Amino acid sequence: MSTLEALGNIGEFVGALGVVISLVYLARQMHQNTISVRAASFNAMIQNSIRLLEHSFRDSEFAAFLARAEADPDALTPQERVRWDSYMTAVYRHFGNLVFQSRVGALDEQMWAAYRQDLKRHLREESWSRWYQDHRDVFSRSLTEHVEETLREIEAETGDHRESRATSPHWK
Repeated sequence: MSTLEALGNIGEFVGALGVVISLVYLARQMHQNTISVRAASFNAMIQNSIRLLEHSFRDSEFAAFLARAEADPDALTPQERVRWDSYMTAVYRHFGNLVFQSRVGALDEQMWAAYRQDLKRHLREESWSRWYQDHRDVFSRSLTEHVEETLREIEAETGDHRESRATSPHWK
């Protein structure tokens, strides 16, 4: 009987060792999967950025339109206004996605810092910040909070306290 008990104990030990090895293997696979998912997510974000920029460097007519729209959006024709609104919606949806990706930890800190500076650079332009303020209700609360925080940073840096961009829907 002691031989059977010894074999039973060895069997239990081997089974437990198999479970531990399986758990270690699964943990490693999950880690590799997480890295792959983050890399795919990052690639998708970069591709979206490129798609948004591509119109400007491939299409000189669009680049000229964009320069006019950024300089004086009030001078746009009704058709150009639709184009401007569509472009800006796409751009801010992209930034909204980046805010989300950062919040859930899917975006590398260095890349988030770079995208954040890019958004800040755009928000320094009156046309960009005013457009967002006029359309903020169609974007996520987290993006709106981020834009408002960035506008406050810009005000603090420039000392421009005439009328708060972060709180006024129609500053000029």
